[in-house]
Amino acid sequence: MRLSRARQKTEEESFWPSFTDVMSSLVFVLFFCIMIMVIRQIVNASVWDERLLNADMALTSKQEQLDALTLSLESVNEELGIKMGQLENLESTLSDREAEIDNLRSRLEQDRAALSQKEQELAEVRSQLQEISLLRLSILSQVKDSIEKELGSVLSAGGQPLVDIDDNANLVINSSLLFDKGSSRISPNGQVLLEKFALAFERILSNPEIRKNIDSIIISGYADSDDTFDYNYNLSCQRAVAVIVAMMKSNPVLETTYGAYFQASGFSEFRPVALGDDEAAKSKNRRIQISINIKDSNIQKIITDYMSGQ
Repeated sequence: MRLSRARQKTEEESFWPSFTDVMSSLVFVLFFCIMIMVIRQIVNASVWDERLLNADMALTSKQEQLDALTLSLESVNEELGIKMGQLENLESTLSDREAEIDNLRSRLEQDRAALSQKEQELAEVRSQLQEISLLRLSILSQVKDSIEKELGSVLSAGGQPLVDIDDNANLVINSSLLFDKGSSRISPNGQVLLEKFALAFERILSNPEIRKNIDSIIISGYADSDDTFDYNYNLSCQRAVAVIVAMMKSNPVLETTYGAYFQASGFSEFRPVALGDDEAAKSKNRRIQISINIKDSNIQKIITDYMSGQ
């Protein structure tokens, strides 16, 4: 029995150390696990701290970028505001310029209308002046046509016309038709010719519309260069006077009614129409020239009437 108790006691004593060992092992394992967990937590915390640090740095960088962009945006907005102000100024200036252009366009149209009217008025004045300037040519053409109708075309031996109208609208009569060389006496054939001239001038001067524009009818004598100045001058003047006297004697109506329109002049050998000392040139220079002077007052009136309307 004692042996049994001793064995039992021995078994009890051997059981508790084993249990203690197990519990110690469990505690150790538990401690080890806790240590691992703590270390893991420490490691994880370090990783998260690093991540948080990186995230914070990234956030800071983004914030700096955002601040820079904000400043840039403010600068852009400020510049945009300036540009908008400039644009508004330009639009205002453009509007003013468009108004000025419209005003100038309106004035231009008015000026064009006024210019068109003035051009029309000037054309009328030009037409009136042209009518007066052509009146001399018209009168002398009628005289020439009347002579040719009565006598036909008068030509020289060389086929040149002995009665013609020159470039200055003067009626030119070769002296051979009226005078012998060196003489101021009208030849018989010349007398017949001058009768036709007198009748033609009477018909023309009887027209009041033509007569009102005529100031004078000048008969001019011209000689050649064969003799002295005083001889040629006297001869040219005497021939011009002889032509007027012959026409007046042949037509009393012309003398009494229109004689005041005629005047004589002589130019000796000066103002030749042909150069040279040959007989052909001298023959052309020996001539009677009939010119029509238009009244300056009529021309002046047309110009004055036009200028008064300006």
